[in-house]
Parts: sequence; C-alpha cells; structure tokens
Amino acid sequence: MKYVLRICIVFIFLSAKAYAQSPVSFRVKAGAGIASMWGKNTEENAKFAYKVGVGMEYGFNKTWALQPSLNFVSKGSKEDGKDLGKATVNMLYLELPVMLSARLHLTKTSNLVISGGPYMAYGVGGKTSIDVWLPIPGTTGFHNVHKEYKLNTFGNMTDGNMGCKRFDAGVGLGIAYEYRRIVVGLEGQLGLVKVHDGVSGLSELENMTELKDYAPKNLLMLVSVGYNF
Repeated sequence: MKYVLRICIVFIFLSAKAYAQSPVSFRVKAGAGIASMWGKNTEENAKFAYKVGVGMEYGFNKTWALQPSLNFVSKGSKEDGKDLGKATVNMLYLELPVMLSARLHLTKTSNLVISGGPYMAYGVGGKTSIDVWLPIPGTTGFHNVHKEYKLNTFGNMTDGNMGCKRFDAGVGLGIAYEYRRIVVGLEGQLGLVKVHDGVSGLSELENMTELKDYAPKNLLMLVSVGYNF
C-alpha cells in the first residue's frame, strides 16, 4: 500500500510539473463596447456590443505565442433616418479569431501583450428593429402613420428578412495588461467582407444607386477582462 501511495504521489508531482512547463494555457474572457459599420454608402451610428469566449494560448517562447479563441459576439449598428425613422441592426456571431501575440515583460508579475491576426465568424441570430413613419393617403391628403417592425437580421430580403449575410471575416488588433492571471485589454476589429448586398434581387429598388451600392462591413471596439488558467 505504501508503494502504491508513493507511486501516486510521484505521478501527481510529475503531472503538475509537466503542466507548469507546458506551452499551452487556457483563458476565459468577456468584454463590452461599441459596434458599427464602415464602407461605401454607409452612414450608421454605433450601438452597444459585447463578447464572451474561451481560448487557449500556445507559447513558442517567452515572447511569442499563438492565441486561437471561440467567441460569442454581438455586432451591428444603428441608423437615424431623421424624418423617415430609425433602425437598429443586431447581429449575433460565433467567431474564431487566431491572434499572434508578443508579450513584453514589465515586472515579475505583469506583462504588456500586443496581438493581431485574422478572424472568421458565422451569424447565428439577431433581430433588426425598424421604427418608421409611413405616408398614408387619406381623404384630406397624406398623413404619417407610425409603424414598428422586427425582422430577422440574417436571411434573404425576398423572404421578408433584413438581408444580411451570415459569413464575416476581417482582422483584429489588441493590447492588454496582464497582472498574474488577470488580463485587462482593449480590442478592435475591422471587417473586410460585405455583410449586405444592398438591394440586389429587388428589381423595384435596383435603380436607386445609393441602395444598390450599399456595402457595409463590420467595425468593433471592446474593453475586455479575462482570466488565465
């Protein structure tokens, strides 16, 4: 029995030592900030955005590491059409960023981490809220009637949806301060893929150049907090 106990103690000691020396670590992270759109014929305003996710880090050496993650992210934008009405586009994604990071050692317990790399995302849900005033003809002329609509953000416009495409991709940058196992950072993303095709497929609107050439791409800025295991 004593030999078995000793073997177990040695095994636990070696396992702990191997884990401590392993180049792989894991983390959880959450963040909040603002999202908007950029691109041709886009005039969107920022809306609230958030992110939660898990990730790992593979260290090549004391400075360089690879950081893939799986995140659930809220993106989108707001638009104020003044007399026409307002719209809020909510986009929910599962996102896979792969970041290359450089860790600058400040003290024995703190580091500055700079990271950058590509991301890919797939839209899994979200609603678009539209608040408009419609001119309705009456016996004394036209009068405005207030209408509210909620559409699925992703899906074809011909099916009554908002028309946003599910696939998104772009580049991300980040800077973070690590103190022991706690990480506080600032992150930004620039989408490089059009998330909407304008009015393509809607023949009654295709002559409106401003709508036809609508080419929005995602834009995101977050403050995040994480914990390294």
